[in-house]
Amino acid sequence: MSSARSQDRWWSLETVAVVTGANKGIGFEIVRRLALEGLTVVLTARNESRGITATQELHAQGLDNVVFHQLDVSNQESMNDFADWIQETYCGLDILVNNAAVYHDDSSYENAVESMSVNYRGTIDVIEALLPMLKSSHAGARIVTLSSRAGLSGYLNDDNLRSQLMDATEFDEELLNRTAEEYLQACRNGEGARYANNSYRMSKALINGYLRLLTLRLANRRHGHKIHLHNTHPGLVQTDMYWKFRRQIDDDTYEAHVASGRFGSEQLIGVEEAAETPVWLCLTSDPLPSGRLWCKHQELSYI
Repeated sequence: MSSARSQDRWWSLETVAVVTGANKGIGFEIVRRLALEGLTVVLTARNESRGITATQELHAQGLDNVVFHQLDVSNQESMNDFADWIQETYCGLDILVNNAAVYHDDSSYENAVESMSVNYRGTIDVIEALLPMLKSSHAGARIVTLSSRAGLSGYLNDDNLRSQLMDATEFDEELLNRTAEEYLQACRNGEGARYANNSYRMSKALINGYLRLLTLRLANRRHGHKIHLHNTHPGLVQTDMYWKFRRQIDDDTYEAHVASGRFGSEQLIGVEEAAETPVWLCLTSDPLPSGRLWCKHQELSYI
């Protein structure tokens, strides 16, 4: 059954939503929920075989409005191929959900490179490639990005960087890119912890900065051409990413993290609950302000 009242439905089968990294976990559930609402949903995945299998699973549930296309957000050739296909097949898209991400709970150089390539640079490249293809409509196009409380600037170890990221009018993308390069060099030298506790946190802090800048960049688009940017922290979710993290720490440390509210949730939740806020941000007809960070329909601070 649809979660929206019929008078609030601004979308139809002609509405195209793209979800990155969607062959499993939260991304897969977001695709399923959007398909149930009657949109055309493009499920993307880096691994073609896994993406096809996931799409076939949804077709078996009667969701024939889900289609698959391969997309590796860290590969420029894959990105270009996907952008060309979206333009040729659908003449653009209405909703982009940035879900693709990797998790590394350390600052080793190899893992830092992957974190920056996927979580930071890859997310930016997807947005910039598809931004010109977002369709005009009275409801406005949507970019919804799954971020994390881990990337709040207050969690960074570098006092100067933390101060610089307080106000989006006081930094630019050049600073973010330069910081990413400096961080990778620090990780190469074994000094990445000077910036953040791990590469996942650092990559999310930088992508949060970019999304805040993008909000300012798109703020003055006229009615009918609006692009609404919404970002969300899904909580502590039972996904492969969570279990990878859980295997790396002992029980006492884990309980201390939960008690401190580090995850934005005091209990582990399933992907069904985690997908609720992203789907709401994709479909809401309420005039939500752009560029904010949301968790369980409540606004969080970036600081």
